Amino acid sequence: MAGGLARRFGGALLCLWALPSAPMPAWAQERPACEGNVCELTLEDAIALALERNRPLLNSRLDREVRRFSLDVAEDRWSPRVTVGPFAGRDRQDHKAGVGARTELRVPTGGAFSLGWDETLSRRFEGAASQSFGFTQPLLKGAWADIDSAPVRQARLAERSDMLAFRNTAADLVVSVIGAYRALIGAGRQVEIGEASLRRAREQLAATRALIGAGRVAEREAGRSEAAIANRELALVRARNRLEAAQFGLIGILELDSRVRIRPLEELKAERRDAAFQPTLEEALRDRADYLQAGLRIESARIALAVARNNLLPDLSLSVQWDHNDAGRTDSTVRMDATISLNDRAPELERLRARNTLKKAERSVVELRESIGVALRQAVNDVEVGLRVAELAGDARALAERNLAVEEAKFGQGLSSTFEVAASEEELVRAEQAEADAILAYLDALTRLDRTAGRTLDRWGIRLEAAAR
Repeated sequence: MAGGLARRFGGALLCLWALPSAPMPAWAQERPACEGNVCELTLEDAIALALERNRPLLNSRLDREVRRFSLDVAEDRWSPRVTVGPFAGRDRQDHKAGVGARTELRVPTGGAFSLGWDETLSRRFEGAASQSFGFTQPLLKGAWADIDSAPVRQARLAERSDMLAFRNTAADLVVSVIGAYRALIGAGRQVEIGEASLRRAREQLAATRALIGAGRVAEREAGRSEAAIANRELALVRARNRLEAAQFGLIGILELDSRVRIRPLEELKAERRDAAFQPTLEEALRDRADYLQAGLRIESARIALAVARNNLLPDLSLSVQWDHNDAGRTDSTVRMDATISLNDRAPELERLRARNTLKKAERSVVELRESIGVALRQAVNDVEVGLRVAELAGDARALAERNLAVEEAKFGQGLSSTFEVAASEEELVRAEQAEADAILAYLDALTRLDRTAGRTLDRWGIRLEAAAR
């Protein structure tokens, strides 16, 4: 099943990441089985539907397109840049027209080659043309590869961080769908409990009236059974209202029509996982997007600090220029330029800001690592305790069922009263509700553990990296 889920969710994310003109995967054209306004969904169906339809996630996809293009633009830093400038003019003496072209090529050392060409045509005078070639290389400020490549490296870090942010957004969406889907199952289970309890209360009233007719119990016993029915009807109305609220909660996340009703195809049951399921802190740090983003922020701050320190140096540059025109004249120039600022403290301010930003980023990583460790231990403990509580709640519910059966048998023999039967019935209802709540709490603990360990997407076979490439 995991392989099938991986293929299905991989298709969902490919649909999200593809360009608008890309064809939609075949599976995305499928829809859950719906009859009228009722849609039957498994949890996997609900997650896939949310990944396909959720508008905030689709908006994040648009942001990803801009970020990827921004990286492409940044990586054009060392590509040739060509500009063409045609012109035409007229005055009282002459008509002129011409064209000029410039090509500039940056190199990783911080320098730049330039090539220029100009051609001017005149009606009264002959045309004139000139060519130029030059090279400029900074020697201190802005020099060498680690400084000139800083904008590109910053753009790459921003792209990776943006990818992790998208991964976080998708994981949060999956968690919200899981919570809403299970809340719907839980609300449905509460309705089932209320309906079963009301049915038993009505059966108890019928049995009580039969015993009253036979003269085996007093008339007042019927009043207690009628009161129990009224209480059960009130509880059922409230349970159905909670079910409607859960329906609207899931519908809102899936962005379906408000008239649609979702019928979950999964049951409320505890899923035991083996000890190998428990992640280590190292695994969580490797998989958590926020921790990886914190590491990228440190790298970015180090680059910014290196650039800020370089900006404190004098602006010293070497340039070579060669010019030639149609008259046969050629000029060449070698020049050294230096600019030293004597009272500008802005570069030092930028260096101080960059240094402090790096220190804060390093401290934030340490703090985040500690908080992840605490949250992971808490999540593991919640799973272990939640499973034990769910098992005990199941045992308590089984005992309550047997106790109610005993009381009903005793009532039929005239050895008990409707009060004891109603008390046993109330105890069973509480036990069933407690079991449902315990199972939901345990399943929610499993979901929190996956989220804390940073493996929510992996757990459901969702692959973003392949789609990003």
